[in-house]
Amino acid sequence: MIEDQKTKPHIKNPDHSLSRRRFFLHSGAAIFTTTLLSSCEGLIEDIFPKSDKVDDEEQVPDRDKTLAFFGDSLTIGAGGTAPYGSIVAAALSGRPVLSDGIVGQVASRIAVRQGGTPLTISIEGDKLNGIKPVKITKLSNQFLSTPTNYDEYSRTGSIGGVRCTIRRTASESGENYTITPATVSVLDVPADSEFILDDASRLKTATQILWYGRNNIGKPDAEEQIIAALDSSIAYIAAPARYIVVGVLLAQSDRKGTENFDQVAAINEKLAAKYGKSFVEMTPPTDAELAEISYSPSNDDRTDLENFNFPRGLRADVGSDEIHLNDKGYQIIANRVIKRIKELKY
Repeated sequence: MIEDQKTKPHIKNPDHSLSRRRFFLHSGAAIFTTTLLSSCEGLIEDIFPKSDKVDDEEQVPDRDKTLAFFGDSLTIGAGGTAPYGSIVAAALSGRPVLSDGIVGQVASRIAVRQGGTPLTISIEGDKLNGIKPVKITKLSNQFLSTPTNYDEYSRTGSIGGVRCTIRRTASESGENYTITPATVSVLDVPADSEFILDDASRLKTATQILWYGRNNIGKPDAEEQIIAALDSSIAYIAAPARYIVVGVLLAQSDRKGTENFDQVAAINEKLAAKYGKSFVEMTPPTDAELAEISYSPSNDDRTDLENFNFPRGLRADVGSDEIHLNDKGYQIIANRVIKRIKELKY
């Protein structure tokens, strides 16, 4: 049983929309990065011992310092040279970072990868077959699928206590999901058994940055789907939940007065009211923000700003890609997230 997602590709040449990135594992549109920026704090403390007085930040108890970024192609920096999470991590010492995004995915699929929405599967023969791949005949959510490409995606996890890998392959004729045990197993797998994703479980205690919804825009149930996915994802995070919700980005063609502009504006207004200080606006950059990244807007950029949209000079290539940003555009997003993480003492 396959749940269908029909999303129009927003890139004229989707197969060439992502640059090859140094220092990152690149599998089609999905990138996982784990970067630990080292600090010499310990050495400094040995030479210059701290006084008895401690500030508010030092009083925070030990907790997971990982920054986990979940979303679609925007999360993995499509149109730029690296995920924007790497910019955030570079500004915050000693923070491991993982960026998990698949191009073209709607919010409900992202929520499964994040862990907020449980994943259940049924397999051929209702039984694992040694270490051979077994066809998955039913998925509660096609969490590795995208209408944008035929790339192979996989995730590890466990079912009935047995570690396995779920793999999605696709071609013009369709797509297939399989499950392969890490070690020999003939475990019985009843229909609709839950599959526990490794990364989702491991990152429950992380600070999570959730950028959902761009690929829902244009659908009548976009607002409902985005908020439902975000709510389930936030509920999944270990208490006290540390999270940031990033607003929906307008496409270059989503000009003021269009249906998509109005839909995005209404959704972002709801998200801002619902998540308060944990919400990061996707409003156009201010003059101060542009100055911070040493960017001087052109006349065309000024026109975009007057239309309440991101300037085209911060986009990847408006001639072929109306959604994604370039490195300077992602720097704007990263700076907003960095500021909010500091404000919330995450």
